[in-house]
Order: sequence, then C-alpha cells, then structure tokens
Amino acid sequence: MRTPVAVLALLLSLAACSGSQPGTTPVPAGKQTVWPDEGPRTWAPRPTEPAITANDMRTRLYQLADDSMMGREAGTLGNFKGTEYIAREFKRLGLQPAGENGTYFQDLPFGPTGFDIAQSRLLVSGAALTPSTEWIPTTPSALNGLAAKFAGENIQTVFGGRWGDTATVLDPAMFRGKVVVFSPAIAAAPVAGARGTPAVRDLRAQSAGAAAVLVASLDGMNKTLVSNAFVGRIALKPATAPGSAATTAGATVTLAAATRIFGKSLDQLTLGAAGQPVSGAWSYEWRMAKYPGRNVIAVLPGTDPTLRGTYVLIGAHNDHNGMNAAAPDHDSLRAYNRVIRPQGANDAARTPTAAEQHLIDSMIARARSIRPIRRDSVNNGADDDGSGTAVLLEVAERFATQPAPRRTMLFISHVGEEKGLLGSFWFVDHPTVPLDSIVAAHNMDMLGKGRVTDVRFGGANSVQMLGSRRLSSQFGDLVDSVNAVRSEPMVIDYSWDRTNALNRFCRSDQVAYFGKSIPVTYFSLGYAVDYHQPTDEPQYIDYDHGARLGRFVHDIAETIANRPTRLAVLPPDQRDMSAKCGR
Repeated sequence: MRTPVAVLALLLSLAACSGSQPGTTPVPAGKQTVWPDEGPRTWAPRPTEPAITANDMRTRLYQLADDSMMGREAGTLGNFKGTEYIAREFKRLGLQPAGENGTYFQDLPFGPTGFDIAQSRLLVSGAALTPSTEWIPTTPSALNGLAAKFAGENIQTVFGGRWGDTATVLDPAMFRGKVVVFSPAIAAAPVAGARGTPAVRDLRAQSAGAAAVLVASLDGMNKTLVSNAFVGRIALKPATAPGSAATTAGATVTLAAATRIFGKSLDQLTLGAAGQPVSGAWSYEWRMAKYPGRNVIAVLPGTDPTLRGTYVLIGAHNDHNGMNAAAPDHDSLRAYNRVIRPQGANDAARTPTAAEQHLIDSMIARARSIRPIRRDSVNNGADDDGSGTAVLLEVAERFATQPAPRRTMLFISHVGEEKGLLGSFWFVDHPTVPLDSIVAAHNMDMLGKGRVTDVRFGGANSVQMLGSRRLSSQFGDLVDSVNAVRSEPMVIDYSWDRTNALNRFCRSDQVAYFGKSIPVTYFSLGYAVDYHQPTDEPQYIDYDHGARLGRFVHDIAETIANRPTRLAVLPPDQRDMSAKCGR
C-alpha cells in the first residue's frame, strides 16, 4: 500500500513510546525499550519440542521473518529461502512429501511482468527521450485496449486534442497509421491506475486506426508508475498475453516532450496539427522468475483404513511484500501509525491534526532519547503471515509426535496470498490430492497481534474467526463444542464474519476452498498497527497468544480427523454467500 509523498516525508522525520505489558518477552536489564509490545531484536534458535509453545514459535518466526529473508515476496530469493526452511522442517518432522514429483513443492509459473527499460526506446526526429523521466510505455489492459508491443520508424505525429474528450470525433482519414498525441485529461492526471492505465477511457485513436497513442502528463513521470512499468510486478503467467489482440500501443510523455514533438505548447495546437516524426520500440512481457513461487505440501497419513483416504487441511501463507524502497525510520513510522493508522495499511494515511502531531512528536522524542534513527527497508511480514507459518509448523510437529489421527493430515504453506491468493487457487485447480477427499480446511493468517491494545475485542484468549458456518453449520458447532470443554477456552469474535468489514473474508486463502465447497474456517488475531508495514517484525509478536491459538486449531483439526463421518455441507440455497469474493 503506497503512502502519499507528503505523508512519507513526515514519516521520515518521526518516532516512539515505551513500557511493558503481559505477553511480551522481557528485554535484558539495562536496555530500555521504546514500545510497550517490544521484545528482543534477535532470538537464538533452539531445539523445538512436541508441544506447541511460545518459545518454539519464537525460534521459527525469528528465522522466517529475519531481514535476510528480504520480505519473502513470491518469486524472489527471500521467498525461496523461506519455503526451503518450511520443507526442511516438514522433512525433519517425518512428514511425507505431497507436492509434485515426489517433492514437498508445487511450483507455480511466477515471474515479473513489465517492459525492459534497456530495450525500450522513443525518439523524436532521431533524438531519444529518456525512459522513466520523459516517457513511460503504458501497460496493456482490458480497460485501455492498448497493444503490448510497438515498433515503428519515422511515423508521422498528429495532435488528437484532449485525452478523454469523446465528444470530438477523430476522422480515420486524418489519424490512420499515425502516432496520435493527446493533451492531458481535464481535471485529472492522464495516468492514474496503479499499473499505468489511463485514468480516462478513450478508444478514439484505436478506432481511427492510429499506429500508437502518446498522452501528455500534467505532473511528469509518477515514480510508482515508472517502477511498475520498468521493474514490473511478480505475477502468474497469463493464459493470454494482455493486449495481444490490440493493434495500437500507448505511452505517457511529459508536457516538455510533447512540446518538443510539435515545437510549441499543446494549448496552441488545433486538432490534426502535424508534429515531428517519432520512432520507437517497446514490448510488455512476462518472464519466468529465477526463483520459483511454490506451495509447500506435506501429509501425515491417517491410521484408519477406511478414513485415511480423506484429509484435514491446515494452511497458512509463506509470502509477504518484499522490500520497501522508501526505507522510512522504523520508530517514526510506528509513532505515526499508532496515532493515525491503528490498523496499519487498512487505514488511510493523512496529515495529523495539531494535537495528533504533538503526540507523535512526543513519541519520537522519547525514542530518540533511547536509540538513533533506524532506516527500515524490509517488509518482514512477521505477523502477516510469518506467525501463521510458525504456528503451522508447530501444529505439524504436534501431530507428528503424537499418535496419528484416523484421517490424513494435510499441511500446506501457500505462496502468493499477497499477489491475489494465487497459491491457494493454484492448489485447488491443480490439487496434489483428490480435492473431494478434503473434509475440512483451516486457514491461519496473522496470529501475532491479538492484545487488547492491538485490536477491537482483543485479549489473551481472543480469536477472530470467519467462515465456520458458511458452508457447514456442523463445522461451527464442532468449533464451539471443542472450545467449551478445553482447559484453555478461547474467546471467539464472530463480528467480522457477520459484517465482513474491510471485505475480510475475501482477503485470505480460505476463499479458494470455499469456492470448491470445502468447509473452511479462517483463524486470525486481527489487523494491527504493523499490518503491511516495514515495522512488522518478530520483536512485536505476542508469542504466548499465538501458541495458545495454535493449540486451539490443533484440537479442532484433531477432532475432525477422528470423526467417523464427514462434516455435512449445506445445500446451495442454505449457504451463507453474503461475501462476494471475485477471483
């Protein structure tokens, strides 16, 4: 989630508060802390034990969310290292591989999409414009109808008027085969989409048979768009290349570059005015990543000859959001978010009021009295979803070191949740076990921030739970009955399920299983101040709470795995379909 430039400048100048509270690990004597939830910066790994414990979770999470993992973005070295660790743990625990070709892995065709800046060129009468500072090729999409490729030499330019002025007809006789240059759209920058899509849909040039479209920009080259165009985002290989059927490509140019084309400012031109010829070439492509994005899958075979062919699934996602080029000061960012964005990236960034700024400044001043500025460029993803992954491994170890249940346990670490739930959807579309044999699924995401100071209705035993009765009322009943007889009952918050606030149910991997009519429940401790921020680090996790929730998930899954009958799935007309989750 991008931060406005003005607010980012503020974040780079801010910082923090202090204290201690239950559930946090004491910091060594003599080391004063800045934040109430602050634990140690480092944790030395130690052997894990069969029980699901806070220290075991620490041992796992401090490795998974270390800076060396570089934010674990899907398709990168950091995520590759993270999945290697998960697979090693599965193997160490004696779980059987359930990926592809006898391995623990299920590879997805992940790779970067975008334009190669070294191969992209745009020239005006033989003089090259500089990519990223004077022009950007436009990413093809269904919205803009633009082609993925352009190649042309000395093509005549012609002025097409204002971008988005659909009341003005472009005569094919005047524009066919030419590069049409448009002035910026009224009251809007000409490009505003996250990937370089024109903010106003305008297909007149394509309809007139233009060779290419150049749209002048009011505000120069947007840094986000430059990054998205030339650095590219990691994505699955598309079935059909975007823009492959279109014939007209596009680009954004600065007003200065557009003026060079015509020798005068655009507001002095009339429709159809001729400019200097342009040459150029660019191609939007998908390339296979050097490091594969992959699900990690293992099974613990069941003991019942009749039931062992059915599966109880427990999952979490292994990826996060990689690196943060802005590298804000760690404590300053936390100070700002604690006041302005208590749910992290879910809350809009804005300029603080005078009173809020005073509070932020006081936090910063105290932080500065304790430690210097620390620029933070890694989105560690300790809570999201290093915490769920650590608990997944803890639950797997508990099952692997106790008598196996009657049904087979299926443990899956999904990749690409942050890219649009790609790993979980890939698995249900390319299952490595019979999909109709999965009797229930448990998804865990963000199990580290459930303190009463972190989330609404938080507390030492809190859990936010979604989906348990959407497909199977028996699943919800079983959860409640298991909870009622446990020695450490959880306090279940069903409010997110009832309201689906922030589109919550649709934002994690349970959606893929829900779409295949597999009873599924989403377990979480909630969105907190570090959500999708560089400050989401292992030192701020409530490990006791996460381990407690892990034991709860284990008990539910064990109960389902030993049931003689499957959970009954409701008829289609009785299912809760209130959450409309598109794919």
